[in-house]
Amino acid sequence: MKAIRVIVNFREWSKVKDFLDRFKGEEDTFIYQVDNVTFVAVFNGECTIAYFKAELARTFDEELIIVELR
Repeated sequence: MKAIRVIVNFREWSKVKDFLDRFKGEEDTFIYQVDNVTFVAVFNGECTIAYFKAELARTFDEELIIVELR
């Protein structure tokens, strides 16, 4: 399992809920929203985390902070 913490630029906080809703039904992804701009995502495989990161880059225009968690 792999996990990341994502912090979105405050100017894009309104995109976070819609973005996370797209991944809610996925069986190999768990997401916990910490606050308006921060969330933690846990993945069951490398392909899933790669797809998630690609979608992050496509959705958010401002710089993101992505931290790999252990």
